[in-house]
Amino acid sequence: MQHKEQLSAYMDGEEVRRDFVEDLCQDQELQKTWTTLHIARAVMRNESPIILDASFTEKMAKLIEDEPTIQLQEQPAPETVVPPKVSFFSKTKKYFAPILQTAVAASVCLIAVFSIQTLNKDKNSDVTISPALQTLPFTQSVQEVSYNVSHKNVPSKEQLEQQNKRLNEILQNYQLQRRLYSDSKTE
Repeated sequence: MQHKEQLSAYMDGEEVRRDFVEDLCQDQELQKTWTTLHIARAVMRNESPIILDASFTEKMAKLIEDEPTIQLQEQPAPETVVPPKVSFFSKTKKYFAPILQTAVAASVCLIAVFSIQTLNKDKNSDVTISPALQTLPFTQSVQEVSYNVSHKNVPSKEQLEQQNKRLNEILQNYQLQRRLYSDSKTE
């Protein structure tokens, strides 16, 4: 055991005692171990193709012959076996399980959709949301773009005054919100 450790260290490039090197040169068994370790290292490092000698095949043949063999016993054939009674539910279980799972998933989705719609209706009843972009002008009618338009769609003086009042209210509301927002931002 001591010699094998020193042999491994010597192969790795470590320094060993001088008397070990002399023992290696004279001992045939240690030289065989030396050769075996070099072959193993070459195989592990994939350095070169290793051609195994006749002693290796002889050793393997001997090991295979010495390997204990195990005899398997044949099991007796079963006589008439009566299958257990299977209920109708257990027979159809594999068909109904996926259908049941799908039904549960669909009902959960349905409840989620209805509850979200109900919550949105409750919120919409309290606050009216004005559109972010109003596409109709203040006259609430679309005017044609042409020189041939009749003047019947031109707003009257009263309509223009109402439009101006509405514009002023919107501007005042905007200024008020801007002041409130800037005051709350500085606090």
